Amino acid sequence: MHTTYDVSVCGTYILDIVGVPVSEIPPGGSRIFLDEIRLTVAGTAGGTAVPCGRLGLRTRAVGAVGSDEKAQWILDTLAREGIDTSLMEQIEGLPTSATILPIRPDGSRPVLHARGASAHWRITPSVQAAACQSKVLHLGGVGSLLAMDGEPSVALLRDAKAAGCITTLDLIQARSETLAKVEPLMPYVDFFMPSIDETHALMGSADPETCARYFIDKGARACAVSLGADGSFVMTRDGLKFAVPAHDIQVRDTSGCGDAYTGGFIAGLVHDWDLRDCARLATATSAIVATGVGSGANLVSFDETVRMMNTTPKRTSAYA
Repeated sequence: MHTTYDVSVCGTYILDIVGVPVSEIPPGGSRIFLDEIRLTVAGTAGGTAVPCGRLGLRTRAVGAVGSDEKAQWILDTLAREGIDTSLMEQIEGLPTSATILPIRPDGSRPVLHARGASAHWRITPSVQAAACQSKVLHLGGVGSLLAMDGEPSVALLRDAKAAGCITTLDLIQARSETLAKVEPLMPYVDFFMPSIDETHALMGSADPETCARYFIDKGARACAVSLGADGSFVMTRDGLKFAVPAHDIQVRDTSGCGDAYTGGFIAGLVHDWDLRDCARLATATSAIVATGVGSGANLVSFDETVRMMNTTPKRTSAYA
């Protein structure tokens, strides 16, 4: 298949407002001072598109923003990253999806989210056909893409497979009821890439091998489960399974780390690497982002990420 783009990143595009560190919400009208407040392009698609762009991939953003001030900021930022935004829809009369993230001192965070255009976006036939003209098609945000969840997402992934794309899939804030939206997608997914927290919410199991096998049995070609400080676990339909430990780093903010993992894995697939090296690159990409604030933080280039992958010490993992 002749492709103009390495990856089409479809799904949720969200403006994140990130503050660090937030150990408490001040009472009444009082205030606390933070070290940093940042705006970032986020969402399970936006937070993957930016790392893909920084890793040198020819990246196309596919989703929606609203008709407010946040929309232009997201589009301008994506364009500055070298990401094609010609397939991004601006929906009149709607706000852009946005989140406030008060980052705790340990890097974890609660999520304060306002739904917007991403929840109303439904891909058109012409955009769908254009999005499938890429080596990889990623769909991110199942469970929060209210107008896309169900048959529209099945059709997107089915068409992508028919066009010869490698398909990847991720979730956001999964709940037990999200499983019914995920299962019909599996026959059209090459790499399902949830976190262990998400698979636990879906299935009630915290064992990555059990979870990976479940989704492979439902039709996925492979499953790569990110495990936070324990790295990741990968299993394929043909019986390959392995774990990759996390890097030993000082974590500042975990927001966007799962999406960065996906972006790194996609970059490995675009370069036709074997799956172990794809997972190693994904792990390094996620680790770099965790040392900064917000999606894509501190990520510079493909070469710098490969260098980090090969030189930074690894943590001890219960799975590796």
